Amino acid sequence: MSTIAHREPPRVLLINSGKAEALDRLLATLPDAEVDVLTEASYAKQYKAGTRLHFVQDIGDLTEVKRAALGILGAHRIDAVVGPSERSQQAAGYLRSYLGLPGIGYETANRFSNKAVMKRELTRAGIPVADHRVVVGLAGVAAAAEEIGWPVVVKPALGTGSMNTFAPRSAAEWEALLASGSCAGLAKGDCPLLVERFVEMEGEYHCDGVVRDGRVEFVAVSRYFMPLLGGTDAFTGSYILPEENRDADILRALHERAVAALGLSEGVTHFEAFKTAGGFVAGEIACRPAGGGIVEAIILQFGVDLWDAYMRSALGLPVALPAPVRRTRPDIIVNCDLPIRPGKVVRVSSAQELAGLPDVVRVTMGTAAGDVIGTRLHSASTTGLVYLAVAEEQQVATRVAELSAAYVLQTEPVAD
Repeated sequence: MSTIAHREPPRVLLINSGKAEALDRLLATLPDAEVDVLTEASYAKQYKAGTRLHFVQDIGDLTEVKRAALGILGAHRIDAVVGPSERSQQAAGYLRSYLGLPGIGYETANRFSNKAVMKRELTRAGIPVADHRVVVGLAGVAAAAEEIGWPVVVKPALGTGSMNTFAPRSAAEWEALLASGSCAGLAKGDCPLLVERFVEMEGEYHCDGVVRDGRVEFVAVSRYFMPLLGGTDAFTGSYILPEENRDADILRALHERAVAALGLSEGVTHFEAFKTAGGFVAGEIACRPAGGGIVEAIILQFGVDLWDAYMRSALGLPVALPAPVRRTRPDIIVNCDLPIRPGKVVRVSSAQELAGLPDVVRVTMGTAAGDVIGTRLHSASTTGLVYLAVAEEQQVATRVAELSAAYVLQTEPVAD
């Protein structure tokens, strides 16, 4: 694996959208880096004064991103490109290939971010996925849905979380969505659409791993409390499965097959799968750190920092893992994403209030009274994160219910 040349200081281009912690995580891994941030104007408030910001209309527009990068390159060298958000994976891979820099190249990044290509490759490898069709434009959705059968999920092939994702259960419901204007984001998208059969599931799971030299060297297997689609105003989160849970072995093997099918040699993964009456079905897999409280939960459970592993692999640095990797505690770590909704916050539970609940080991609040929550929310949006350590898997639902009952979020509409 190529590495950053030994120059002082290293110059890094960070392409980012909604991963607010990305710059701090990069500097934690490479403290002396000189960082230029390429983003969209709507994300400028994520950064401190003095950050070298460069703006494009759309970080998914590879031509626009290339022009911006060449402008930066005209001023000084670029030693590495980091793209940790869902929407920046492809652009980062493209620039690495174009400029000959270390890290994941375009072809691999495209397989891990372009859901149409991803599903095709998983299918070729014999990995079960939901029946699906790829269409261009809203006009083709209904015919594709009729072919595979309602209900369906409609989403952009390139997108973030559950943004611009819809699950119409019938042709009539789809027509109503079109008439309401709710699908305007899909209509504006400059990429194909994925229409896939809605999976009737018993549970939704995720695997988060570290890959070195083409091998999965670490993976944590977790179960979501509930399916994520449409869950920003619900009590979402997940818990790491205990070793004796039989589903964990099945999911580890499925995750390893997906990594091999998409050709990842170095990096981190976030893989989602559904448990159905007929077995497990692969959902999606990304080569970037998961959102919400998942990364911190894995640190608490295993002492493995997926952000550090991601940054090191993107920067061409050696990835360090504990030797051996094992659970650092016998209990089960649960991460809870506190519900969020648009509006001005009138009252929200404090970290001190929530820390006093049973089995709570850590609370991080990102929202306070007086804050205004915008409407651009996705599956990892939250007012704060609560981490629990429970003794047995059967206690997870009880502790989450207690937390849900205690949590308070009061908002009021924001005047236009």
